[in-house]
Amino acid sequence: MDPYDELDAAVILEREGNVDDALAHYRTAESLAGADAWLLSEVLRRQAYLHHARSEWELSLDLARRAASTAENAQLSDQQAEALIAVAWVHVARGAYEDAVPQLEKVASLTEDHRITGLALHNLGAIAAERGNWELSRAHFMESVKRFQAAGYQRGVAFAHNNYGRAALDHGNYVLAVDLLQQAVSSAKKAADADLLALATMNVAEALAGTGELTRAETMAKVALQHFTSAGNGWRRVECERLLGDLELRSERRNEARVWWESALETARTIGAQLEVVKLEERLGLRRD
Repeated sequence: MDPYDELDAAVILEREGNVDDALAHYRTAESLAGADAWLLSEVLRRQAYLHHARSEWELSLDLARRAASTAENAQLSDQQAEALIAVAWVHVARGAYEDAVPQLEKVASLTEDHRITGLALHNLGAIAAERGNWELSRAHFMESVKRFQAAGYQRGVAFAHNNYGRAALDHGNYVLAVDLLQQAVSSAKKAADADLLALATMNVAEALAGTGELTRAETMAKVALQHFTSAGNGWRRVECERLLGDLELRSERRNEARVWWESALETARTIGAQLEVVKLEERLGLRRD
């Protein structure tokens, strides 16, 4: 049995959305990797991202750290840089930005690869946006798009459009956000990335709500929710349900809003999505600080 055949099979299954079978092939490749540090780091990192998508963050973090350590010991700088991004992504999901930033900033010292450095900048942009630093966020996103385009990385371009649009949305620029996020939807379709397409769709829904298009926003949010529920992505499902509750509140249906928020809060507490817990408790009037 050839471990590289297992890797190739896993990648195909992952792209098709068959996560369980993809993981099985990745694990087989891992068991057959032997002294091949590149292969071992690669399959560990890819497993980390799949478990991350399921909000299995402790397992994801362990796999990503093992991928980084394996690459570092073998002096595989590009592989180490990619694994550090996977480590940081777990911290981002938990809202632990202070732990994520040093991992991302280290990437530039390890590689000049446009795709990899673009990913690090992309994530730094997302963190800056969450922290309210619009100018720094915009600078990171614009530079990441340039690097992704130079690398011919369509999925990265879609990610950058999505997060740049997300930043515009968070700053109340709904018209710009709709435009950028619709570009992200288009880019995600070109990249044939179902998760990213659902994420961009969810964000478009929130931007549309800001412009007052509530019916269209609700339809798009439910499309995204259906995907994330089917994929077992608890973190994104929480975001969708929070958004749907917000839409109900805008339509003055407070009881319906509470139902969405309570469902989202239960999941957020279960998976340890602390930032979402805070947002939802505030909406439900459960926070006293």
